[in-house]
Amino acid sequence: MLREEQLDLRRQRAAQSLFRIENLGRNKVFSDYRVINNPKNTAYRVSIRGFNTGENFCECPDFKINTLGSCKHIIAVLDVLQKNAQGLPKRKHAQVTRPEIIVRYDTKLRLAILLPHRPSPALLALGQTYFDSNGDIKPNADLAELMRQVEKNPEEITVYSDALDFINDELESHKMGLRENELRTLYANDQWHPKLLQTELLPYQVEGALFLAHRSRCILADDMGLGKTIQAMAAVELMARERNLERVLVVTPASLKFQWVEEIRKFTSRQVQVIDGSEKERENAYSTPTFYRIVNYDIVKNDLLKLNAWEPDLVILDEAQRIKNWEAETTREVKKLKSKFAFVLTGTPLENRLEELYSIVEFVDARRLGPAFQFLEDHRIIDTAGKTIGYRNLDQVREKLKPILLRRSRDKILQDLPEKVDTPIHLELSTTQQKLHAEAMEQLAKLVARKNLTQIDRTRLLKILARLRLICNCASLADDKTSPMDSPKTTELMIRLKDLIVSGTKKIVVFCESKEFLISIESMLKKNSLGYVFLHGQLPGVSRANIIKQFRDDPNTMIFLSTDAGSTGLNLQFADTLFNLDIPWNPAVLKQRMARIHRMGQKKPVQSFQFIMQASIEEKVLVSLQKKNQLFENLFGKTEDEIELSSNLGQEFLNQAKIWTQPQEPQANPHPLNSADLIATAIPFFEALINCLKTPEGNRALDSVPEPLKTHFFSLCKQISDQKKDTSSN
Repeated sequence: MLREEQLDLRRQRAAQSLFRIENLGRNKVFSDYRVINNPKNTAYRVSIRGFNTGENFCECPDFKINTLGSCKHIIAVLDVLQKNAQGLPKRKHAQVTRPEIIVRYDTKLRLAILLPHRPSPALLALGQTYFDSNGDIKPNADLAELMRQVEKNPEEITVYSDALDFINDELESHKMGLRENELRTLYANDQWHPKLLQTELLPYQVEGALFLAHRSRCILADDMGLGKTIQAMAAVELMARERNLERVLVVTPASLKFQWVEEIRKFTSRQVQVIDGSEKERENAYSTPTFYRIVNYDIVKNDLLKLNAWEPDLVILDEAQRIKNWEAETTREVKKLKSKFAFVLTGTPLENRLEELYSIVEFVDARRLGPAFQFLEDHRIIDTAGKTIGYRNLDQVREKLKPILLRRSRDKILQDLPEKVDTPIHLELSTTQQKLHAEAMEQLAKLVARKNLTQIDRTRLLKILARLRLICNCASLADDKTSPMDSPKTTELMIRLKDLIVSGTKKIVVFCESKEFLISIESMLKKNSLGYVFLHGQLPGVSRANIIKQFRDDPNTMIFLSTDAGSTGLNLQFADTLFNLDIPWNPAVLKQRMARIHRMGQKKPVQSFQFIMQASIEEKVLVSLQKKNQLFENLFGKTEDEIELSSNLGQEFLNQAKIWTQPQEPQANPHPLNSADLIATAIPFFEALINCLKTPEGNRALDSVPEPLKTHFFSLCKQISDQKKDTSSN
């Protein structure tokens, strides 16, 4: 039923399209045709071999992946033939005067042979040896021997170009599989010592390099911090030796371009070139020969024709979650890159929805997961309103991905990494923050109480949620009449930074999604003469590379401020402390942040601090993160076949918002406080008090102490007092 609906859809498109059709052969019916789309001036070759679905061929992308055996171009040609040719041949297939080897397109590609009505004994013997009674290739048929017999046969056998490509791909895949097994055996027996890079590879990295090098197009989805870049470079070196690889195109986020350059130069002797700058500068760069060419995703959109004209042997997509949205313009353009080989590198192949994984896999193998319409039908669970509420049959997805996807977890591989300690820091909202937060929550409550939400309402909902998050960071981000100092997070961060630096920690990473909040943090660092660098998405690639170098090499640059532009791909293992000033909606981002410092090469124990404002929207976010992590782990780490989860982030928030806006009883502080906590806050409190006493307004010193610092200090005093009362009463 679904397949017929999809065929009907293509019939409609064929009827609505303005095609110019040219017969390229002599036969009036069974011939090759050029089908030209007049408005777009795109052209595809169509081969008409019969009137049954699956017997014909088209070069268009839709035909290659839809598994319908047809497309709008084939339908358009058949329609023209039906209208214009009086007395079409009664036969449903092209008359086979010479034997032909073709590909039959259906749910699965099948090699087939078409024989003349009365084949010769030699031809009949060949057909019976390699093909079944329907003309389809037999399972486990020796394709190499088949092609030798085709060459030796006294009668000329036509092998169509798509059939030849199919055969060559199968033969190459078989050859690569044998070579991979050979090298794995030699390595296991200590008979092969791969010197692929100017550094020694760990065993799991050798395994990853072998996996990449012996598949035409595949995905390396190792957990963050396992060295996907090194494994990719090692695979490139192996392919250069054994498969004559000469041109490698790396597509990566802008923030990582120069990190790729640094690592290529560090571990290989290959030429490397970054495509950057103005159109003229990029034009000049393209004329320079090189082995590696590195571009960011946005440049692909502008320079697609130039990149394809370079004819790269291999395309590497780094941080490939950038193409998770199949409707995005960047995704569409990246998928137009042409190369025989492709590596996709991502630690988060799935972030929120199963559809994201489909989009990434499509770049590697467009037929691997079937057409999108069938994939969604097989794996989505939808409610009566058509909303996705879960996914099913995930075992089938895992099975289909096994040949092309390799994923190892940090827990299993990096067992020797230093200890990692995660410490949540629960803070109270200031008085101003409480007021602003309550007002926003009231707006949210009124909105979600409506029976039906319009698109405008949904947009407003997300804006309110964004405002709530800003309020949790700093009141002034949501109300410019408020002091930028009205931020318990800022106060707490400065206290802890000073303590850490005094105690000997020299390299500290601070993450936050809000650039504006980090700007206010930056002003405090300047005021306290603390050395820092600041990375955000608006910085050019060269500046980002210099920032990382300064943070690594300059002993006076102790703090690395970064938006989530720096949460992927960066190697910051020379730092040992991380602060998360906020909680991202996306669970993968938290893992990515931590993986910047807790990764291969880390020698010291790692400390992570997570700031969470009590009784705020930040506590609500944690519930959403848990659900999304469930989907991720279910697909790649567990065996359950079905889970329940909303695929729409806004809808997920909407479903929970009614609960969030209900009045809640104040929760006791889950983390017992002690005198050390009080002292840590008391020191800056009394410093501020003493400074105020030195002024003419000293008689009003307490009123002059910043509100968040004062609130935090007295709150700690009360909590410790309450704890002592509870202890004495017990």
